[in-house]
Amino acid sequence: MTDEVIFSKEIEKIIENIDSSKLSGKIGIKTHFGEEGNETYLNPKLVKAIYEKLISLDFEVALIECNVLYQGSRTDKKSHIETAKKHGFDFAPIDILDGQDGKEEIHLEIEKGRVGKGLQKYDSLVVLSHFKGHVAAGFGGAFKNLGMGLGSRAGKLAMHSDVSPSISSEKCIKCGDCIENCDVEAIRMAQNGAVIDSKICIGCAMCIAICKEKAVNIPWGGSTSKELQEKIVDYSSAIINRMNQRLVYINVLKNITEDCDCVGKPMQPMMEDVGILLSEDPVAIESASLDLVDEVSDGHFKEINSVDNRLKINYAERLNLGTRNYQLKVIK
Repeated sequence: MTDEVIFSKEIEKIIENIDSSKLSGKIGIKTHFGEEGNETYLNPKLVKAIYEKLISLDFEVALIECNVLYQGSRTDKKSHIETAKKHGFDFAPIDILDGQDGKEEIHLEIEKGRVGKGLQKYDSLVVLSHFKGHVAAGFGGAFKNLGMGLGSRAGKLAMHSDVSPSISSEKCIKCGDCIENCDVEAIRMAQNGAVIDSKICIGCAMCIAICKEKAVNIPWGGSTSKELQEKIVDYSSAIINRMNQRLVYINVLKNITEDCDCVGKPMQPMMEDVGILLSEDPVAIESASLDLVDEVSDGHFKEINSVDNRLKINYAERLNLGTRNYQLKVIK
């Protein structure tokens, strides 16, 4: 079995080939607005073109995201939207699905599966992803944009680690904010600063978001790269099932950097722009994206880190989310 992946260098050609019958009701365009300081995030003009096309078809459409796990310009809803508009995403409604503090969530039918509660307002999704490298997941594309991106703060922590956060006694100023904001009373004040009881901690990650001193350590290494990638796919699978397969995937292979758009600093693209891909099969579009960037970069892209960047694709195919055997249709 093969699935079609459409390729073009022009967004207009991609838009013309979106099968609107695949979509229904209220549509969420899942995208990424880029961390403050980053300059190579997805071009908002591409997002606007897709948004305006869907609006012209009388769909109700919004740009959707969830807050990030770490302390940054997108940690809460207010600053997240401010950053998005500053980066040019000021042409459409923006819906941060897990609310102001990242606590609004619903559970998926997988272990520790938690996504932004606002997802239940949407009937179908356009997963519009900027393809780039990622130090732990190999690359960021459709699966990372969907699975990790729609995870609530607690969901993001669960994907990154099975270990509770900890608090640095060197950074802690004993302000007590983390204690006041812990719903399960898992944090107490000790002589050298606040301490998290891992036996009580439920992994909501609120302490990470609330600490102005950035004293709460995120256990990034609590999951191996393999575990992280599989959790991302598990989340994606649960979301796809929840949406009854009403998703369309677009990968933008432009401004491809070694690191994620969550990195809050300017980065240089590591290769020339490739183009834009469209598919209804997430496995096929990820496979085609990797094949194209490997070809254009002469194999350099797969050497930017030690991560097996085909692991997500192979695992997703085993879960019957799609096929790696795709047919590339080039539209000039």
